[in-house]
Amino acid sequence: MSMGQTRSYNGGDANFIIFSSQSINIINNKHDEFMAFSPHFTAETKAELQTLFEIASNIPTDNTYIDIQAKATENVNKELAASGKFFQRCKFDIEMAFPNDKKVWNQFGFNDYDNARRNGKLMYLFLTDFDMIANKYKEALTTEGWTEETFSAILAHRNKLKGFMDEQSDCILKRNRATEERTIALNNLYEKLAIYFKAARIMYEEDEDLLKWFKFPAATPKANKEEEEGTEANEEVVNEAGE
Repeated sequence: MSMGQTRSYNGGDANFIIFSSQSINIINNKHDEFMAFSPHFTAETKAELQTLFEIASNIPTDNTYIDIQAKATENVNKELAASGKFFQRCKFDIEMAFPNDKKVWNQFGFNDYDNARRNGKLMYLFLTDFDMIANKYKEALTTEGWTEETFSAILAHRNKLKGFMDEQSDCILKRNRATEERTIALNNLYEKLAIYFKAARIMYEEDEDLLKWFKFPAATPKANKEEEEGTEANEEVVNEAGE
């Protein structure tokens, strides 16, 4: 869970939303009985319950953001590969312009490329340095057939990569924010339902079939595992594009 929010309810968000929907329907049908039981229950408390439910239900699920994030990561990885292919082509011209001059080759990043090609942030820095050095040796590279288009392609790859990484980071931020907002909304719903449930246990103590709708779901290992797997899936997508 992001940002330190703790769920008051057991199980996953989706399960609690479905359970709450069913319980709220019963509360709505029997709300006159609740109002007769205690002045605490009013048309306003009924409306508030529905509002909290709708707020929580309308916040996008984690799976929505996981899918968007996976696509953003795929784009980062594709551009990493494209940048790498571009650099490999450039290497030939550099080696021809400066034959057997490893000190110059390393200025172009020959010794740094292997690490950069696996990591979006490192590749961004690599291409920034590559652009600077390429312009330093512009005359020699132009002799090898480089054009203005070749030189500008370096930063074009860099900026395209940055755009995809920004999309990825934005999605992570939005997912964390949505998880936080949904948890807060469902915790508020839980607190309001708990008051109705407390009254229902007194009102319907002889009706076991009805009372089951006024008991919160118990914690189950399966539900807890699903929550953990959802978090792990997000982390895997993040790490795929590098630290």
